[in-house]
Amino acid sequence: MISVEWRSLRQKTGAVLPMVLGVLLTVTMLLSSLLQTQGCVRRVALQRARTQQLIYDAESALIVHLEGLPRDFFAGAPWNKSLPNVSRDRLGPWADFSAPLQSGEETSAGSIHVLAGIACDSGCNMLKSQKLRRKIYEGFRLQLNREITMVKPPLVLEIKSGNRRLFGRIPSKALWVQDGDLSLDLNGKFPSYRFVVDGSVEVRGRADFDTLRVYARGPLLLRGQVKVRHLEAFSEDRVELSRGVEFSGVVVARHEVAFPHGTDHVVLRYPSFVMSLDAFGAELPLDSVLVPDYVDGSLKPFLWSIE
Repeated sequence: MISVEWRSLRQKTGAVLPMVLGVLLTVTMLLSSLLQTQGCVRRVALQRARTQQLIYDAESALIVHLEGLPRDFFAGAPWNKSLPNVSRDRLGPWADFSAPLQSGEETSAGSIHVLAGIACDSGCNMLKSQKLRRKIYEGFRLQLNREITMVKPPLVLEIKSGNRRLFGRIPSKALWVQDGDLSLDLNGKFPSYRFVVDGSVEVRGRADFDTLRVYARGPLLLRGQVKVRHLEAFSEDRVELSRGVEFSGVVVARHEVAFPHGTDHVVLRYPSFVMSLDAFGAELPLDSVLVPDYVDGSLKPFLWSIE
């Protein structure tokens, strides 16, 4: 009887022992995995911290530049910090400043960009000068014409003669209408459009544009429920902004920028700028003004991005 019980106990012990060893092996592998995971997380955290520091350094370099401080302002004690170089370019009517994600010999792909215009407190009074308005007018005219007529792939500049009308849904387009007028009657959301027109331009419908650049040698009319996230509009004649138009960007005309239903019925998102060469309208909402960077003045940043 005793031998039978001892044999049964040994069989049970033999069955439990592999299970215990299996549990121990599993726990050992799990702990090892956790230790490796912590190391991986630590490396990722350190890498993110380094990247974040590069971003801070690039942002600091841009702020120092915009504030007019010397580049080596933080180089001495107590900071002893070397900041990356700042480059200046142009994106449409705005100044485009950029600083690489770089600290010493360490460089990361990409850069920090900031767009800036001239603050109204230093720019609005100068617009009373015909000479300075002429400088803004010519600077914007040349820049916009260059951006439209020298588009890069995937956009291709089409050249058409005679009157043109675009309606319905069409993809991104760059078009030069020679010896004719252009009429846009669109409904829906649209990406990027660029137009140079030898005659007049009328934009109407219920259109929501991401980007719209228009250079018209004749009158330019924006009517209907037209919304533009980024607008660059220029006319060698006059511009009319009717009820329901909403945009941020720049509108410049030679003779007049008219609001036939009043400025209260046109929504100017920040930053916006509206000017005629012959007369600068005092009715422009000053809380939306940021003067294009074609004259000297105190620069104010309005859009930061990482590229």
